Amino acid sequence: MDDEIITVLIDQSEDRVKITTILEEEGYTVVSCEHPNELYELIGTGSVAVVILDQHISDQAGDAVCGVIRRRFPGIPLQILLVAKTPNSVQDCLNSGGDDFVCKPILRLEFLTRIRASLIRERAQRDIYTERDFFRNAVRYEEELSNRILDQHLHLKEAFANIEKINQELETSNRRLEKIARFDILSGLLNRMSLFHTIDIEIERAVRTGRNLSGIMVDLDFFKMINDNHGHLAGDEAIRMVGKVLIQEMRRYDQAGRYGGEEFFVVLPDSNGEQSLGIAERLRKKLESSPFFFDRKKISLTASFGVTTFKPGESREHWIGRADRAMYQAKQGGRNRVVLLV
Repeated sequence: MDDEIITVLIDQSEDRVKITTILEEEGYTVVSCEHPNELYELIGTGSVAVVILDQHISDQAGDAVCGVIRRRFPGIPLQILLVAKTPNSVQDCLNSGGDDFVCKPILRLEFLTRIRASLIRERAQRDIYTERDFFRNAVRYEEELSNRILDQHLHLKEAFANIEKINQELETSNRRLEKIARFDILSGLLNRMSLFHTIDIEIERAVRTGRNLSGIMVDLDFFKMINDNHGHLAGDEAIRMVGKVLIQEMRRYDQAGRYGGEEFFVVLPDSNGEQSLGIAERLRKKLESSPFFFDRKKISLTASFGVTTFKPGESREHWIGRADRAMYQAKQGGRNRVVLLV
C-alpha cells in the first residue's frame, strides 16, 4: 500500500474496531481519533488522504464536522467517507461536504471498494493541485526571465514565445480544472452542485419570461442487483451508459445532471407536460434498448421516470420533490415506465 493515512472518527467502539481491522488487514495506514480536534490537527499536517467520519459523533453531528473540515482545509485534497445509519440519513451529510458514504452494517467488499475509489479520487485531485502549482511557479519564473531579458534587450522573441506557451498550458489546465469542478466524472453529466445552479437559472428564466419549464427525475431500476450480481465496476458502467444515453438523446438546450447515486435529473426549458412526457418516453425506450457488456455478460438497463412541470412560486426543492414522487409512482407501478405528476 502507499503511505496515505486513513483517519477514523467513529463514536461506536465496535464500528471503529471493525473498520480499523478491515483497513489494517488490507495494509492501509490507519489513525483512529477520539475527538474532532484530534482529527483537525492531523488533517493540518497534510498527510491524510481519507477521513472516515461517523454521521453522529458525541456532542457534534458528523455533517457539522464535514463543514468544519471543508472550511478549514479548502486547499487539502482529501476525501470524506461518511458512515450513516440508514440510506435516508445520508443526503444532509453529503450536502455538508462528504464525498461518499457507506451504510451500517459495514460490508467488507463494499467498504473496501469505496475506500479504493476514494483514494483514486484523492490522488487525481492531488495531481491536479500539483500541476496547478507547477504552472504557477512556471509563470513566476517566466515573468522574472522576461524582466531580465527586457532590461538587457536580449532574446525578446524567445521570451514571448515561452510566455505564450505557458499561457496555453495554463489555459488547458484551467479548462481541465473547470470541467472537474462542474461535471460528474463517472456519468459525464453535471455534478450535483452544477445541476442545482442550472436549475436555479432556468427557474429564474421561467418566472421572468412566463415560459414553460419541466423536469424529469430518472432512477435506474434494480441498480443494487447489478452491483450485487456483477460488482461495483459493472454499476459504474451502468452509470456511464445512462449518462451517454441522456447526452445523445437530449435536445441541444436541455441539460442533465447526476442527482445522486443512480438518480439523474433532466432540465427541459420551453417544455410543457405533454412535450416532456414524450421526451421521457423516448429516453426510456432508448435506455431499454441500450444494454452493455461487462465481463462478457450482457446487462440490460431500464429506469423509472417521473415528469413534472414547474409551477410559479414553488421552490427548487419542492419542484424536484414532486418529480421524485412521480418517479416513485413509476417504481410502484412496475418500473420501466413514465409517470407525469401534474
